Amino acid sequence: MGNALRLFVFCLAFAIMGSTVAITQLWVRQRAQSRQQQSALNHIEHAKPNRDLQAYHLDQQKAVGLSTAVSFACLVMVALASGSRRAANQSNEVVTRSRGDMQQVEHLARSAVVREEAFRHERGERQRADENLHLQQLLLNQALGEKIRLGRDLHDGVIQSLYATGLTLESSRQKRPADPAAADALFERGIQLLNASIREIRAYINSLSESQSEHAGFANALTVLIGNIKGDRTTEFIVKIDERAQARLNATQIPDVLQIVREGVSNALRHGGASQITIRLHEDGERVALLVADNGTGFDPASAQTGGHGIANFRARAALLNAEFRLESHPSDGTRLVLTLPALPV
Repeated sequence: MGNALRLFVFCLAFAIMGSTVAITQLWVRQRAQSRQQQSALNHIEHAKPNRDLQAYHLDQQKAVGLSTAVSFACLVMVALASGSRRAANQSNEVVTRSRGDMQQVEHLARSAVVREEAFRHERGERQRADENLHLQQLLLNQALGEKIRLGRDLHDGVIQSLYATGLTLESSRQKRPADPAAADALFERGIQLLNASIREIRAYINSLSESQSEHAGFANALTVLIGNIKGDRTTEFIVKIDERAQARLNATQIPDVLQIVREGVSNALRHGGASQITIRLHEDGERVALLVADNGTGFDPASAQTGGHGIANFRARAALLNAEFRLESHPSDGTRLVLTLPALPV
């Protein structure tokens, strides 16, 4: 009977120690998760990992101290239970067995502390690895974003300029037999456009984002842009630029707005064969609206989603401008581009 009671007391003490370790570790993890959630709610990136790690270590010390205190109390309980169930002539045997029980409990407590220390070390290593991985991901995303931006600018800017240059030189070749003087003028114009394209490429290489025409204001830059793309075509351009709307564009918006106009006009001439193109910039309440419309052949926007980069670039630039973009087109009914973007206060 005495052995059964001592076994019961020993099992009870072991259960109490195990429960204490489990509960304290659960408390530590819940507090760590609460700190992480609080950091996320406050929109804090890399939410002071050193402070969170110090708090985590402090919680672990409290948990280990509590576990040790409970373990000692259990040892005392086991010792008292064992001693009270022995006769005087078995005192030496009781002491020996009690010491053995105490050594086992102590060994279990030390093992729990060692395992917790290993877990804390592993957690710290994993946290540092996650931070390094996150930093590498940010750098990769930044590099990819720069690559996409450069490709978009080259497509909407340099490629369209080179296309206009090619059309001008082709017109010069066709006019030479009948009108050499006009052909020479077009050829000279083509050389000027080619030099402008070279300057634009050099600006990209030197990480410059604005050309000199952009510093002259939106209307002047638009005039230069139309002249470069139109060449010797007879296409009629109807341009209506509201001065108040132009004044409400900031310097960071103008380059992307001009690229959208360039791509829209180029598509109207190249693919739509438009004879009339309307460009309008006006106020729309607290915003500024841009319209590029043509009377060309039009197209089906749904079928055009899978080819080329034009529509995708439109939407990407609109997203960068925090603007709303709408494209309306039907076969044989022309195309309308509408961009509504935030504006500076009046």
